[in-house]
Formats: sequence, structure tokens, C-alpha cells
Amino acid sequence: MYNVMLVDDEEEIRLAIEKKINWEELGFKVVGTAENGYEALDMALERHPDVVLTDINMPFMNGLEFSKQLKAELPSTKFVILSGYDEFEYAKEAIEIAVVEYILKPVNSDELYQLFSRLKVRLDDESEQRRNLENLEKYYQETFLQFKDINNYDLVEKAKVYIAEHYNECDLSVDKLSSYLNVTPNYFSTLFRKKTGLTFVSYLTNLRMEKAKWLLDNTDEKAYIIAGLIGYDEPNYFSYVFKKAYGISPSKYRLKKEQ
Repeated sequence: MYNVMLVDDEEEIRLAIEKKINWEELGFKVVGTAENGYEALDMALERHPDVVLTDINMPFMNGLEFSKQLKAELPSTKFVILSGYDEFEYAKEAIEIAVVEYILKPVNSDELYQLFSRLKVRLDDESEQRRNLENLEKYYQETFLQFKDINNYDLVEKAKVYIAEHYNECDLSVDKLSSYLNVTPNYFSTLFRKKTGLTFVSYLTNLRMEKAKWLLDNTDEKAYIIAGLIGYDEPNYFSYVFKKAYGISPSKYRLKKEQ
């Protein structure tokens, strides 16, 4: 159901138009009537009509000026202009503001019925096109977000591979990894934590500790050598991190494993 407003300074014309047409049958509902442009403008801004049927010659603000001002606020509104024979010079101006129909008085009910039948088809077509565009936009947005998620997944996986290959470098950092991935450190840190549930430092530390345990279990290397092999240039700091992770120092861990 589309909303229509009737604007004419002659009350009997407004009433005749409102009563002569079976609006509901046409798919329209009269949401207001007004006798001048000022009154009509306030009403239209409040009720948002799909179609406005307006006379040209009215006091205070004529129909064309009213239509111009309303179209600036509600550009999708359709305008049908009523005009007397002596006002036909306004037709050019009416065309400039994209008036969809321009009819002469006296108004014929059959002509109005046909006019609004055509308008209904036009409004239906536009509504369908709008829905199609909205669906298309939604599809593209969803597709873009999916691609973005895929790209973000690939970025994090690429970061994991890089960390696995460079965890033994003591200068491995967010800045270095972000530079390699060509993203900002803030973006990388936020994304990495979102996708893995860990900060970069926590992820790297966990990996280094797993490597340390493996080396302690499977080699005879001293703790200070293992520290260097997994990216710590300070053996004491390596021992501190290992004990914090496992509750025992590297040397005591190895002794316990040997018992």
C-alpha cells in the first residue's frame, strides 16, 4: 500500500478526488490533505507520502515551489500536478522537477484512475529494483566480509609459519613480523589475538618452551646452549621463563626426567 497526499486550496476538489477514487483498490491510501503549500510541506515531511497530487495555483506557496522544497527533502516522492488551462506555461518548470504526471482541470475520475494505475506499476517496479539492489549490496557485503575473513586467516597462518621458522632468532618481534606481512603492528596484534586467543608474545613463548622441552628431553645440550637455540640470548632469562611456564628450572627438569 502506497501513501498519497492531496493538495488543493479548493476543499470541494480535494473531497471530490478523495471520494471519487477507490484508493484501496488501486493500492493507495490517502494519508493527508492540505489547502496550501506551507501546510502540505509540514504534513508531507511528517507522513512521507509516496505520491503527492497537488494543484499549482495556491495561496502562500504554489504547488511547484512546494514540490521543489519537498523533493529536496524526500527525493523519491512522486508528484502529480493539477493545472488549469491558463497555467500550462508552468509545464516546463514542472518537467524540471521531475513531475511524473501533469493533468488539466477539470479532473476526470477515469483519467485519475488510469493515472494512479500507471503510478502503481511504476512504484512496484521501483520497489522491486530497490529490493534487488539491497539484496545485491547485502550479497557483496557478505562476500567481502567472507573474503576479508579468508585473507585474515591466511595472514595469521602465514604469521604462524614465519614464527615457526624464525622462533630461534632473539630479535623476532611484532614489528619485524608486521613488516614482513606488510601490515601495521597494531592491526597484526589485534588480528593475531582474535584468531589465536593469544598475544604474539604468549604464542612465541609457548612455542619456544615446547622446543626447549624437546631439546632437554632429546639432547645433551646445556641449558645455556638451549637458550640460544630457541632465541634467548640471556640464559638466566630463559631459566626464568621456563620455570614460570612449567614450575621447575630447566636443569631440574632434566634431572627429573633422568631419574
